Amino acid sequence: MKYLYLFTICLILTQKLNAQYISKSQAVSDIDYFNKALLEVHYNPYLYISEESYRKVTDSLKNSINDSISVKSFTMVMSHLTSTIKDGHTMPTIVQQIFKSDFKDNIYFPLELVADKNYNVYLPVQNKQFNIPTGASITSINDLDMKSFYKKTSSMIGGLRSYQKEMAINLIGSFLYLADVKPPFKVRYRYKGKENFITIQGGITFKECLAKALPQVNNQRFTFELKDKKIGYLALNTMESDFKAYTAFFDSCFTALKTKNINTMVIDLRKNLGGNSQIADLLISYFNVKPYSLSGGRFWRVSQRYKDFLTDQGDTTQSYLKKVNNTVLDYRKCGPHEPMFVDNKLLFSGKVYLVTGPLTFSSANMLADGVKEYHMATVIGQPTGENTNDFGEGYLMELPNSKLKIQTTTTFDLGVDCDPKNSHAVIPDILIEPSIKDKINKSDRVISYILQTIR
Repeated sequence: MKYLYLFTICLILTQKLNAQYISKSQAVSDIDYFNKALLEVHYNPYLYISEESYRKVTDSLKNSINDSISVKSFTMVMSHLTSTIKDGHTMPTIVQQIFKSDFKDNIYFPLELVADKNYNVYLPVQNKQFNIPTGASITSINDLDMKSFYKKTSSMIGGLRSYQKEMAINLIGSFLYLADVKPPFKVRYRYKGKENFITIQGGITFKECLAKALPQVNNQRFTFELKDKKIGYLALNTMESDFKAYTAFFDSCFTALKTKNINTMVIDLRKNLGGNSQIADLLISYFNVKPYSLSGGRFWRVSQRYKDFLTDQGDTTQSYLKKVNNTVLDYRKCGPHEPMFVDNKLLFSGKVYLVTGPLTFSSANMLADGVKEYHMATVIGQPTGENTNDFGEGYLMELPNSKLKIQTTTTFDLGVDCDPKNSHAVIPDILIEPSIKDKINKSDRVISYILQTIR
């Protein structure tokens, strides 16, 4: 089982924190604290970057800090540092308690944006009108050049380039907040060869900002609908450890397919950043009875720091707690196994499509990998946002001076092929790349393609 704690979307807020600036010595101390913890718990932070290169980045960031630094700016510094190890799970959490006094204020940038492959930023169709034409190129916000800013922020996220870019544009409102861009927002844009600007007086709350990237923030963990009375469309946006809720939901979906005599099912993972992989096993039981696997196992770093973390979380039954510190456990399990969930009374025998994209990540990436490898469904869309061999099993730390929460990982999880040397995302059986025009107009070429094939 792979379970990466979803720290990035946790909205449980506790203590009140007010320190918005720290000294350079405090910032340097926090960087050193993070690096020490990283070396203790991470499987191998130097898998994709040399130790010397990482040290140079660390020294450069330390030298860039003046006598004092705002915690917002320091969050950007830590984002830059954590991204260098190319572990998409290692990053400052998106929800930081230190900023909670701002969460309910209407100060976050209100527009949803999309971007092309060259980092140009555009305005797609919006639910609300802001007097900016759909398809306009957004050139600056409060004099901040958006192409440069978007390119910079995408480099502050770890993992594959496609994942970095998609996450950065979806979280652009949060990054603008960290850059201290606040209302009124003076937005410059280019449309049909002409330069224009508009001032937007107010913003939105943090929750509204976050929901643009993470539907589960508004409790949209999953949705289901029938499209054109021909396909069942299940959008699975996250996989939390709530088997009762997911079982009830999946039952309702596949009951609807049976009742309406629908023979094509679409499972959309394009916004699924992962969670509990056993939810993937549960879902598979509705359309597969053959042996399969979602992973080739894992290598797991043993540390006292992570043992203490597990104990603090109330997990005192882990056999991990008895292992020798500073060793790596080899938990490889190659090959298929019998299904975890069997005798599903709602077993679906029709055509199943699994839709993937750059934000198909972590446990969702495992689901896509297993489904493709064992031919349980047709994978369609874009390559996933993570290699089939990648890091997992989360560890959360708090930096002592800034109080920033930083998440990282403790395992190196293997893809279904069980080859530690492989380095590739899940490539769809049918590759469909959206154009910038599709993104602007929110046209779904994948669904259009599937509907055409069954007419």
